[in-house]
Amino acid sequence: MRLSSRFVSGIVCTGLVLVTVGCTGSTENPFDALCADPVVVTCEPADGPLSITVDAAAADDAVQDFAGRVQDAATQTQRELTLRADDPSAVQLDPEVTATPKWQFTLQPGGTVDALAGVLEAAAVPGASGIFAGLGWPSAEAATLDDVEPLITALSSTTLFADGGTFTVPSLRERFRLVYVPAFTTLDGVREVVSVARDYPDAEVLLEAPTAGPNQPTFYVAHLTPDEAVQLEARLSAPQMASASIAGAPLEFVLTSLTEQGTESITGTFGGIAG
Repeated sequence: MRLSSRFVSGIVCTGLVLVTVGCTGSTENPFDALCADPVVVTCEPADGPLSITVDAAAADDAVQDFAGRVQDAATQTQRELTLRADDPSAVQLDPEVTATPKWQFTLQPGGTVDALAGVLEAAAVPGASGIFAGLGWPSAEAATLDDVEPLITALSSTTLFADGGTFTVPSLRERFRLVYVPAFTTLDGVREVVSVARDYPDAEVLLEAPTAGPNQPTFYVAHLTPDEAVQLEARLSAPQMASASIAGAPLEFVLTSLTEQGTESITGTFGGIAG
């Protein structure tokens, strides 16, 4: 559904900082023409920025041309905007929560759309969804745990994910997140993280790292029983698990369980390698 130009003008005029011509009934409001563009599916307000959904099947050059014009409008009106494309195959886990988009891109006043090409390239990878690049660090969503490693492998060949990225799977309770940094973690490590998530479905499984860039991660597993924590420590410390890490940068783990005395944590490294 497209909103009328008149309604869009009213939306924009509620913004904090707007060009005067957009609130005087003038047809010079830049969003009038933008929201009527053929690539637009919906053009409606969101909490904070204006959100514009474009056709996921639109050609990349058409989307990039449109994004350039939206960027000009964002700068003119000093308004942050979000472009997104819906994923027709996305699973709606909760009717109250918006399904993950195919991709999403935020435009800042005075910014550029240069990074959009990388987002569109990554979104074209089969099985990729939730493609987002924020603060220079991208993220993606895999359909299931079994799809995480293949998606990482496929996206690693794209410009956007060349240095790694954050990967999740759809879940009502966020219990799995994997920050993959190829400079520190091998695909053997990825496989083991996914395996742990599969073997301990009630645990929170996180391979975490600061996401402002390619930093060294730490593996966290929480909500284990004391016996599970001891068993998992032995499993991760086994010599064959050394292949999870890049030489010289052992992958550390923190396993947390709740005992009668309170919360207890067990720490170590994959393969038992000294730090």
